[in-house]
Amino acid sequence: MSNETKSYLSSALYNVGFMFCTGAIVQTFLLKIGFSALQVYFYNSLVQMAQVAMMVAMIFISPRIKKVKLVTGISYLSPLMLAIILLLSAIIPSLAGNTLIILIFAISFICFLGTGVYSVIAYCVPYYTIDMSRYARFISVQMVFAGAANFIFSSLHTLATANFDYMGVMALFYCIAVLCFVLASIFCISMKENKELERTNGSSKEDYIAVFKNKDTYILLIPNFTRGLAAGIVAVIAVIAISNNIVDERSSSYINIAMQVAMLLGNIFFAVCCKKLSTRRLLLISTIGGSVFLPLCLAFDIGGFLAVFFIAYFFRMILDTALPVVVTEIIPREQIGAYTSIRMLVFTGAQAVAALLITPIVNNVGYVGLLIFAAAMQFICGIVYYAVARARKKKLLTVENTR
Repeated sequence: MSNETKSYLSSALYNVGFMFCTGAIVQTFLLKIGFSALQVYFYNSLVQMAQVAMMVAMIFISPRIKKVKLVTGISYLSPLMLAIILLLSAIIPSLAGNTLIILIFAISFICFLGTGVYSVIAYCVPYYTIDMSRYARFISVQMVFAGAANFIFSSLHTLATANFDYMGVMALFYCIAVLCFVLASIFCISMKENKELERTNGSSKEDYIAVFKNKDTYILLIPNFTRGLAAGIVAVIAVIAISNNIVDERSSSYINIAMQVAMLLGNIFFAVCCKKLSTRRLLLISTIGGSVFLPLCLAFDIGGFLAVFFIAYFFRMILDTALPVVVTEIIPREQIGAYTSIRMLVFTGAQAVAALLITPIVNNVGYVGLLIFAAAMQFICGIVYYAVARARKKKLLTVENTR
């Protein structure tokens, strides 16, 4: 089995497991076992803060990691304990109460420290295992695999919750999540590091000092932060929809299906179009599309909401796939580990800030105003990244023409 195939499988398995530990599914589950909406908002903020704390450390740690593949494989196990405690919560109803809430907060904080490691180190693995000249195709196919797997399991989850006992269904799927994390780790660790690829892709020595001397690092702080604000708001879309009486606890699972279908089709679209259109242009198109449709979600009942949100999330997935490819066009390889730490640190930190801003924004301008704010933040991210990538491309062409 090739490295690319193992990478596709490990990513897909991890995403399936993580889907049940974050987003709409876990938000609904937490509400079901006794969390208030305010506690869910705070929970999202806390886990983002845990990732931020680790990403700060990773700025200096990542360049010193020699066994990148092994550390990545271990980081795939980060959400394992969270999946286990959620499994126990579903199996043993008597655990419900303040003690369980505190326990979930504590375990989640620890688990998301490990997720912070994964968020950074996973971007370094391809330099050691694949030919980076094929990175755009690789990442799009990887996301297609992940999207297909997520769609299948989210569909099964929706069908199961609609026809069987909710807690029994959640117990089953958290068992599946535990298995997914273990298998994802095994596939990742079993990949072979190719020294020839390492030489082809660039020096393996990462420089965390040079990244602070790179002016693009500072220019891109703003779009990384605004993208995090937008993502933090969209992350609680299930709670927003429930609060607006658009969906209930059971029908909220349709939001997850819409997200998984959008992820799948968005990445298929990117995989097909990245050969015909530049990644920069795809980034621009997706930025405009997502920003236009996101604020319109709450203007409809459940059918219209799901349709419009699907379109907005479809564009969001294209943007999320295009952005790391664009990063490789802007940031030198020897700075990628440290830069990714900074990028994900700012992005995740902004998500934590977003969770704290939701209630004040809603109190002043309502939920529609909240989504308009999120759309504006996403628009700023895409436009700035597009401008910087375009300027970088022109600079490279100028240098080549003067040789």
